Amino acid sequence: RRSSMELITTVSPFDADFRRSRRVLLSVQDMHSMGLAINDTVLLQTRKPRNQTTDTPWGFLGVAWPHPTTPVGSVGLSTLARLNSQAAVGDLVNIQPWRGLSPIAERIVVDFANPCHLSLTDFLRLYIKEILVDLVWVYDKLVFDVPFGSQSLRLQVERFTTAESHLPDTEVPVGKAGSQTIVEFPEKEQLQDTPTFTKIDYTQIGGLEEEVRSVREMVELPLTQPELFYRYGQRPPRGVLLYGPPGTGKTLIARAVASETNAHVTCINGPSVMSKYYGDTEAKLRNIFQDAIRHQPAIIFIDEIDALCPKRDDAVGESEKRIVTTLLTLMDGCASSPPNEDSKAVVLTSNRSLPSPSESPRLVVIGATNRPDALDDALRRPGRFDREIEIGIPNTQARLSILNTLLRSIPHTLTQDEIAHFSATTHGYVGADLAALCHEAGFRAIQRHVEKGSPDSAEIHNATEMPAGTPSLMVTANDMQQAVAGIRPSAMREILLEIPQVRWDDVGGQDEVKAKLKESVEWPLRHPEAFLRMGIQPPKGVLLYGPPGCSKTLMAKALATEAGLNFIAIKGPELFNKWVGESERAIRQVFRKARQASPSIVFFDEIDAIAVKRGGDGGGGSSVADRVLSQLLNELDGIEPLVNVTVVAATNRPDIIDDALLRPGRIDRMLYIGPPDDHAREEIFRIQFASMACDDDVLVPELVALTQGFSGAEIVALCQEAAFAAMEEDVHISAVAKRHFERCFRGFHRRITQEMLDFYDSFQKHQAAKAI
Repeated sequence: RRSSMELITTVSPFDADFRRSRRVLLSVQDMHSMGLAINDTVLLQTRKPRNQTTDTPWGFLGVAWPHPTTPVGSVGLSTLARLNSQAAVGDLVNIQPWRGLSPIAERIVVDFANPCHLSLTDFLRLYIKEILVDLVWVYDKLVFDVPFGSQSLRLQVERFTTAESHLPDTEVPVGKAGSQTIVEFPEKEQLQDTPTFTKIDYTQIGGLEEEVRSVREMVELPLTQPELFYRYGQRPPRGVLLYGPPGTGKTLIARAVASETNAHVTCINGPSVMSKYYGDTEAKLRNIFQDAIRHQPAIIFIDEIDALCPKRDDAVGESEKRIVTTLLTLMDGCASSPPNEDSKAVVLTSNRSLPSPSESPRLVVIGATNRPDALDDALRRPGRFDREIEIGIPNTQARLSILNTLLRSIPHTLTQDEIAHFSATTHGYVGADLAALCHEAGFRAIQRHVEKGSPDSAEIHNATEMPAGTPSLMVTANDMQQAVAGIRPSAMREILLEIPQVRWDDVGGQDEVKAKLKESVEWPLRHPEAFLRMGIQPPKGVLLYGPPGCSKTLMAKALATEAGLNFIAIKGPELFNKWVGESERAIRQVFRKARQASPSIVFFDEIDAIAVKRGGDGGGGSSVADRVLSQLLNELDGIEPLVNVTVVAATNRPDIIDDALLRPGRIDRMLYIGPPDDHAREEIFRIQFASMACDDDVLVPELVALTQGFSGAEIVALCQEAAFAAMEEDVHISAVAKRHFERCFRGFHRRITQEMLDFYDSFQKHQAAKAI
């Protein structure tokens, strides 16, 4: 048996439960190798602790616990365990059995590790003492969490005293809290009101592993080992530009990098340095760079950099141009000679020759924007922002990672399958949306807890003093489901419509069309491996055509609801704009949003309004409609691929749509939706009668026979007219009778004529002949 082992640190799934956060998760094989049993005490220490200071704990005492998901050679640690042992994910930690004694502490002095403005009541002191008793071991600089109502208090043991001397077989005294132990706080009863930032590490970023790796490559080496670049005759990278939609984690990554590298950080919010006085903004920027060089290694983080450095060609005044020029000069010439002892002045030079390692400051600029095209082109060239990293909208796997990361700090009862379900159904959600989702679910759990008891103020006050592990305060799958209904993806808020909850069962008949729609939209998402195996691409577009009132739009709504996709509904005429180029820009904007929030459906109702055959206006130049159609064709089958975006269009005039749009590769499938047959009309009547009281003399088969050739909309209108006829007879009537339907039939005329049906039949034959 081995007395100790070095294992690789991984993340424990027990962060949300403070009672289980001290578990050290090991594989059964590693526990057997060290002769450990369940609940045996183990000591963890990092081989090379990072950020070693006098406030750093000497290690972490935990209990060995087997876990099926922990691989051999690894150890799963909670956030508190990693903090106390100074171990990051991926670090090697030394683990060994600990069989020392821990005498009862007479006095324990604790303090808040984070700002806290709670009054130190006797109840709070007693509660903290109970937590210390549960912790079993107490030693200097031990950091621990105290769940208190809806929040978690982080405290640190400053010192403790015992009646006995410390143990001879340990380097640091270890004790434990008992019933007679006195818990004290320092003389200051409350922390000062100083603004602080929560320490962020890479384990708190989910779903962005590749992006974090790229940022670390461009930031950590230039700050910690810049001589490696000079050894190969290269200048260290100066800057990294993070771009992507709002809420994807650009600022979070920058904060994590700054925290992990122990660099001096200066944050610049674009508009915050702007000044109305001439030259004041440029002076602020120069001072920021000079201060960063004095405190190197340093990171300058410029958030919303597009507000500070817009394109000079589009700048309204001279001030914007001067600011851009100043920042270009600072980034392009921030090589400095070493300052002498008598002066702290820093010289910024524009010399482009390769400086020596001692002359070039260890400084990296990180910029963040969601409008990269608005930045001045000179800022985006190598030597300034050497790499541009897109922080895009997360896919299903990334959302699963983000949700797991967020839920580690939230008490919940969700299983991994339930978390995977929510990650699969939150299409288009960014990290901020998922954080809002978890926050909303937590809020609903708190509401449920308060509503369970008496709603008076005393009950509500008592609820805030209960530990976070109380069952009624645990977030459930139902809380998450309700939160999903109220949180919309931020990428779609500009164009996402409120879609009625229409199900396939609400659409009577048309089973063949329903099946083909499912094949076109749902199959590529649910069975992607089948498309790869067969070597085919999913359809890009589906055209629904047929007489008016035959459920074309209703089917599109049912498709969006059943498939659970982001749905963008576009009405043809609303795209047109009197300004040249604006209509085409609207098309580009729609498809850009659809790509960002994929998988999604773009529904064009009455597409014949924007896709009419080109050259039909008789003029010599190109009309607005022609340009819009050309842009639509490019989006469907252009240079930029359309992935996980399906176009569904509806029209009752397929003959005037341009042939280029109807070819395979753009509109791959054309589905005719004609008047409902007998079976479909029967289903439509039964759907209507489910919410409409009818007498026993109203027979569905009779109505089906009398409505031959009616469209679905006409059948619904017939039922409504019969209800109105019944109310005209007696406003208090309880049910619609057969006589009311008979009265409506006398004045009701079908709007679908035989000529209309012959036209659609001729169009189908024409399309079939063209395909041959």
